[in-house]
Amino acid sequence: MSDKLPRSGPPQPLRTERLELRAFTPDELEAVARGTQLPQFAPGFPTPENEDWAREAIQAGEHFFTESDCALLAVIRLSSGQIIGAAGFAGPAMDHELEIEGSIIPEQQNQGLATEALRALVDRAFEDPEIRAVHGSVPTDHGPARRVLLHCGFEERPSEGSEDTYYLRRP
Repeated sequence: MSDKLPRSGPPQPLRTERLELRAFTPDELEAVARGTQLPQFAPGFPTPENEDWAREAIQAGEHFFTESDCALLAVIRLSSGQIIGAAGFAGPAMDHELEIEGSIIPEQQNQGLATEALRALVDRAFEDPEIRAVHGSVPTDHGPARRVLLHCGFEERPSEGSEDTYYLRRP
């Protein structure tokens, strides 16, 4: 059960030194779902995983995924103005915890961009005094994502399945 319903209206963009995270527009969401390139998409975006997410988002109700704090946001590299990934919250808070998810296209990895985006999202999560923790799941064999989470202070909680969960409690 969720703690509270997400507010209506697009989430406020997040800005870091090199990135902006903002809601996808409906046209962008449709293009991602179709795997279509738009001028603002970096080469390699969308990935097949982004396409799957966008199709599910549209089926669930596009409004929720373009006008809610509980959605993946477009990750835009400021130097190019292009969307290089998607990151955000998987849904409303459950038991005062938010689940974080996201990815950066391979061509833009190993530059600290995922770390930068993750830190901005964690800061956003903890602006809400009701949020006690942020967590995310990563396939056990996905070393880069694991390193990003650990670098940002998340603690590993191994599981018996194909994914491990990482937690960051409110400081």
